[in-house]
Amino acid sequence: MNYEIIVKGLVQGIGFRPYIYRLANSMELDGDVRNSGGAVCIRLKGIDEDKAYEFAEHIKAQQPKEARIDSVLIKPVEGNTDSAGFFIIDSDERRNDELPDIPVDIAICSRCISEMKDMTDRRYGYPYISCTTCGPRYTIIKKLPYDRVNTTMNVFDMCPDCEEEYHDGKDPMARRHYAQTISCNDCGPRPILDEAGKISEGNYALSNAFRIIENGGILALKAVGGYQFVCSVEDTYAILKLREIKGREKRPFAVMFANADEVREYALMDKEEEKLLKSYRRPIVLLKSGGRKRLNRFICGDSRYIGAMLPQSGVHEMIANACGPVIVTSANISGEPLIYTDEEFVRHEFDGIEGMLYYKRDIMVPLDDSVTRVFRGKTQVIRYARGYVPDKLEIDRSFDKSLLAMGGDLKSSFAIAKGRSIVLSGYFGDLASYRAKENLKAEIARFQELYAMRFKAIACDKHPGYVSGRLAREFADKNKIPLIGIYHHHAHIASVMAEHGLTHTIGVALDGTGYGRDGKIWGGEILYVSGSNAERKSHIDYYTLIGGDEAALDAGKDLLCLKHEAGFETGNPLIDTAMDEHINTFETSSAGRLFDIVSAALGFRTYNTYESECAIALENAALEALRLSLTTYAIPVTKDPRELLYYLIKAKEKGVGERELALGFHRMLSMWVIKECMEIRDEKADNNVCLSGGCFANRVLSNMCCDGLAEKGFHVYMNQRIPGNDQGIAVGQAYILALQ
Repeated sequence: MNYEIIVKGLVQGIGFRPYIYRLANSMELDGDVRNSGGAVCIRLKGIDEDKAYEFAEHIKAQQPKEARIDSVLIKPVEGNTDSAGFFIIDSDERRNDELPDIPVDIAICSRCISEMKDMTDRRYGYPYISCTTCGPRYTIIKKLPYDRVNTTMNVFDMCPDCEEEYHDGKDPMARRHYAQTISCNDCGPRPILDEAGKISEGNYALSNAFRIIENGGILALKAVGGYQFVCSVEDTYAILKLREIKGREKRPFAVMFANADEVREYALMDKEEEKLLKSYRRPIVLLKSGGRKRLNRFICGDSRYIGAMLPQSGVHEMIANACGPVIVTSANISGEPLIYTDEEFVRHEFDGIEGMLYYKRDIMVPLDDSVTRVFRGKTQVIRYARGYVPDKLEIDRSFDKSLLAMGGDLKSSFAIAKGRSIVLSGYFGDLASYRAKENLKAEIARFQELYAMRFKAIACDKHPGYVSGRLAREFADKNKIPLIGIYHHHAHIASVMAEHGLTHTIGVALDGTGYGRDGKIWGGEILYVSGSNAERKSHIDYYTLIGGDEAALDAGKDLLCLKHEAGFETGNPLIDTAMDEHINTFETSSAGRLFDIVSAALGFRTYNTYESECAIALENAALEALRLSLTTYAIPVTKDPRELLYYLIKAKEKGVGERELALGFHRMLSMWVIKECMEIRDEKADNNVCLSGGCFANRVLSNMCCDGLAEKGFHVYMNQRIPGNDQGIAVGQAYILALQ
């Protein structure tokens, strides 16, 4: 009898077919294995049913560590049984009704690092080394199934040695048997360095690139998901020049270290943080500074945290070992998307870059470095990008139609949904940028092709002025499919519900801005969500600000607006007149703007030169108060910003310190959240609470809310895999429709 075994899950791009080949040969079985759409299909010939099930059990017990098996289907099939041997055969493009798993880009493995450093190995010094268990995947895939011909590696012909490795499956330790990215110094992408028109290649290019960094220059580096800028952490001139090039005055830079021991010289790191740092995803991990060494003060600015990362590829490994800790940041002007094509980078003509180290292999999609942290022992993804995209989020219910969710305009990402799966795209940035918008449109088209999807509905944010909403309407009209608008803060809460499989919850959404049901700008919301319905139960009282988008930047002006409303002297007749005459004013319940105002009122920051600068300064002051065990000033619980400002001003007049007041504000806001949740529980008999929105990036507020709610018997949930900021709302939009 013949049997077919279909394995679904993350089983392509991680050496699964060679693994099956070795397993079948070890059990002396005949048949073949192939990629089939997004699955792996195995045929076993001339065996009985017990042997087929025994083989399936071995598959699950010994699978590659990078694999994820979701299901194994075994069925008898017709066919001859007289062939001998087991073979890897050509793939087919057969699809099913589920979204296929597409492999993420996997960081360089320890064995490839060893080969790259071994002078006797033929891949010694090869910066683009990879194998079946590591290397670029998603960023080079053109279409499924995952075969070399369907990737941007298809332009490189294998040399005889690589060809032999590719087809040699006899050695059970062979890591390049059917490795689609297989290459070497003789046949793969080569490093090329352009120094103002002076070209060098191979080892010369690498040594010259290292020289640029060591001499205090800035190197442009083509990485896995796009171009990066690299410079030494020791050279102040290079760091300041890099800030000038990017137009990034104060925002912290990420730092790449050679290994975890080097990280510990600058930062504090627990076991979970180290595990995350070393994971195959290789994200940036936010670690508390505090080692025996200190980074240049122009790298992290006012932040108490270091954005630490380990090398993601061979070329990064070589740079880290040759040059020591280096700044690694996206090659773009702040506010613009990551540059990922050679032609586009050259067109920008960045002034001050001393060299461009690149290779001639196309990148299919820009993917920045992911940003993560460990909070209360669990990983939280802050920026969902390289190493995470395009993982599937499996939910416990099915979508009745294939869906596109457009997300929002800030930190834009979209999501697709089908069957029981949601896939979140990478990070595109602010859709006010033309390039960000075009990148998003191109990636939607790529998703449609990769996943063979024809969307039957589209969801978007309810904000009438959002670019994402306009794009959604255009897409819906063109394809004659329904368009469903979802309110911003409902989507925030639903993104947490999707991760944790909830169908009902109290939801606390605190952020900077989002369009509300009454047409006003919300941002300090407490909802009750049941199924696909959301009821607004409480919120920060509305207060009036001037200036639209400028209000998110100018905390000093926002403070004057609130002072005017609260009856205090502003000393600014223009503000007074604009407020009295309602000139360019709007009402908001924003928690994000309230953090800015309190920061300005206490004298910490009055302007956001980068996102959340004022709020971070306020959090730092609260953390310092905790560190010094200062007394928390008891601000009466209120949801009225005018009352809050009154309490702060009067406390300052009494001589209460700014740090005690900063801590007091965090305590007051958390107590308001807890109080409102208890009242809703009394009404709804629901113990679930979901916390989401950008304000919960604040560790002090999050800890106070989590601790206080847990003490009152609530089950508290937060975003983990899906960002709690606006990048995650596309997942929430999709999940709401699944709950209908």
